[in-house]
Amino acid sequence: MTKTKLTLATLAMMLTTLVQAQCPDVDMLAEIDSIVNMVVDQQHAMPNSNATAANTTADDGIDVDYTHDTPGRSSVKVYENSNTHTTVQVDERPQRILLFGDSMLDGVGRRFQDYADQNGHSLYTSIWYGSTTHMWARTTELDRLMDKVKPTFVIISLGTNDLGYHDLQARSESVREILRVVGDIPYVWIGPAKLPKLNKDFGIVGMLRETIGMEHFYDSYNERLARFPDNIHPTFAASAVWIDKVVDWMNRPDAPHIIKMERPVQKAKFRNYETHQVRYKGTLKNKYAKTLSQR
Repeated sequence: MTKTKLTLATLAMMLTTLVQAQCPDVDMLAEIDSIVNMVVDQQHAMPNSNATAANTTADDGIDVDYTHDTPGRSSVKVYENSNTHTTVQVDERPQRILLFGDSMLDGVGRRFQDYADQNGHSLYTSIWYGSTTHMWARTTELDRLMDKVKPTFVIISLGTNDLGYHDLQARSESVREILRVVGDIPYVWIGPAKLPKLNKDFGIVGMLRETIGMEHFYDSYNERLARFPDNIHPTFAASAVWIDKVVDWMNRPDAPHIIKMERPVQKAKFRNYETHQVRYKGTLKNKYAKTLSQR
């Protein structure tokens, strides 16, 4: 018996003795014992306060019950959060996802591959080692990828190699050029995490946040990530935790466009679409032909 049940049982015996002394014909022991058992059973069934808090937090996302299809939009399903009674529209069609950016994609891409395989999406990852916003904006690389992949959803992981620069206005123009090429395709931009070797942001993160807008920008700067020995790149395990947070944010009820991104139940084989080394320069766009530096 638990301590609670022993205490209640002792109380029951005392009450029984007192009651039977006054009413010897009444069998109170069985009655009180049944009440004791009921109270103990209810206590076992109740979650503790920590579990309740955790469940409430989880329910704020998209862990909700399916209700019905949206009339006339068979590819979009509406879910209702049972706690907040808010509705969430989820595009459940298989997506062609273009994921492009810098070397952070070595880890980021692996976790998104898990999500793509779990949810029936096709993932096209383009890693350009050492790349910056200037390099993607001022060359034809992104234009070529958009034309070749024809994505229905775009994920950008870019900004780490911009962190040490001060030319905020020029880099803001590069961000706008990247978004111009993405066009009206739904997208999210994963911002850079703080670098242990460069423990200072010269304004790049704020520029990204302001230029992109918080509805599309995931601010990773204060993420605490375990790193490989180079003290720059997150371990694959840390990247997985990081991207799980990003996907939770992508699934928030007020996100501009929610695609099906259920948590993976197993790891997938990372199938990188293309890779460019640091020395790769790409082809400059005509309007940037006189630019001396792409970085």
